[in-house]
Amino acid sequence: AKNLKRNLKDWLRRDTLYLVQEGNGYNTHYLCDIFFLTKNREIVLVDVTGLDNVDKVTKKVNNHVGFMGEIAGNEKMAQEFEWRSVVLAPGLKGEDIVEVPKEVGKNIRLIQGRAAREYLRGLQQMYRYTRQFEDEEDEEGKEDG
Repeated sequence: AKNLKRNLKDWLRRDTLYLVQEGNGYNTHYLCDIFFLTKNREIVLVDVTGLDNVDKVTKKVNNHVGFMGEIAGNEKMAQEFEWRSVVLAPGLKGEDIVEVPKEVGKNIRLIQGRAAREYLRGLQQMYRYTRQFEDEEDEEGKEDG
């Protein structure tokens, strides 16, 4: 919450998917990979993790729990928006148990294993789609050479 701009209402727009910038001089993201604003003034944070270890995924969930606590303690931000977090852990098997504390259960969701992979399937299709253009550019380069 410390790094989050306090004037979100001035620039945050519905129907826009925001990508958290990292690398190229930026630290890795603290909390999420993408976020968006719903028509009900909910900010949804989405954290996609490749981790398949229960302890490490639990740590990620606990980061979200801590953040929700910071938001609850910030009267201005708590009043302006409803905050939600989704942690997608496609590598975590369905039988692995990560507890989300009951007091934040309505604000934080962990989706793991096959269910998480289902949510990410569209990204897999987009990857294949963009790959075809890269392959076409490679073929054109060979013809020019």
